[in-house]
Amino acid sequence: MTDEEKMAAAGQAEAAQAAAGLDAAAAQEVAEIATDTQQAENLKTKGTELEGEQGFWKHFYLHLPEQSSGWTRYIRDFFTGLEFLTQVQLTRRDKWFPDEFARSVKFFPVIGLIIGGLMTWIVYAERWAHLPQVLSGVLLLAAELFFIGTLMYDGFMDTCDGLFSGRNRARKLEIMQDSHVGANAVIGVIVLLLTKAALFMAMPQVLLPDLMLVMYVATRTFMVLYIIHFPNARPGGLGAMFKNGATPASTVLAFVLAALFIYLVGPVYFLPAAAALILGLLLAWYIKVLLGGLTGDTFGFLTECGDVFFLFSALVLYNHNILR
Repeated sequence: MTDEEKMAAAGQAEAAQAAAGLDAAAAQEVAEIATDTQQAENLKTKGTELEGEQGFWKHFYLHLPEQSSGWTRYIRDFFTGLEFLTQVQLTRRDKWFPDEFARSVKFFPVIGLIIGGLMTWIVYAERWAHLPQVLSGVLLLAAELFFIGTLMYDGFMDTCDGLFSGRNRARKLEIMQDSHVGANAVIGVIVLLLTKAALFMAMPQVLLPDLMLVMYVATRTFMVLYIIHFPNARPGGLGAMFKNGATPASTVLAFVLAALFIYLVGPVYFLPAAAALILGLLLAWYIKVLLGGLTGDTFGFLTECGDVFFLFSALVLYNHNILR
């Protein structure tokens, strides 16, 4: 699923959620307009997606149950989270339900483990090829973009534009919704990419596979805290869609799973994870003060910053002979 498809799916679910509050006649009218609009869009893309759906790869797509209730909902919830947070596309769905996004947060540690496993495979491939550290760091960054996409970076850039604009709260939120990219976003993402690449290069190669696993598990689990336990900066939007329907029990389950995964990799890795969590919560609190809450864009900003916090903490601990 591309980032555009993810945002389209999120928009579809959000529109369905909003339409539920209308009366039956108005809801039917909205549905008819949406159908007409979708048909017009289909005409524009006719011939571009049809071949892919009827081609060789269609045999590998999973067919999910066409409902969001009962035990089958857990299957849909997991793949909703997986395909939203990564570029891994295993299903074809025509219907998206708003509650699937909220219920998918409990699976974020598992999704982080999958991302970490893919990145660990890249680390071992680079080690087998005996690549220099500089090239290895750049290729790790490229692999992350390939597996995850640019959704988190998009949120990071929008947040940079808003937070560093020097405007009032309402104007900051307007800037973050603007699709145009400003200088703050460009400079911010360049600094982020250079920092992550440098940290990948600086990491001790013997620990890098384990660090990849733990980092993505930890930072994706921290997202559950931001989503459920921080207020929304504005009504509606992607952040509200994930929040509505999610419960504190999802936080407990997510952290239990994350703790289990980290413990199996190595208890010592709880140290950089805890440091990243503390710094992430402080940053989330600061954003809440500035914006009055969090948004979907800030989730991406906090996640990317969490990756940096984790890697930096791990490097400091290694240099002090604590992480070995």
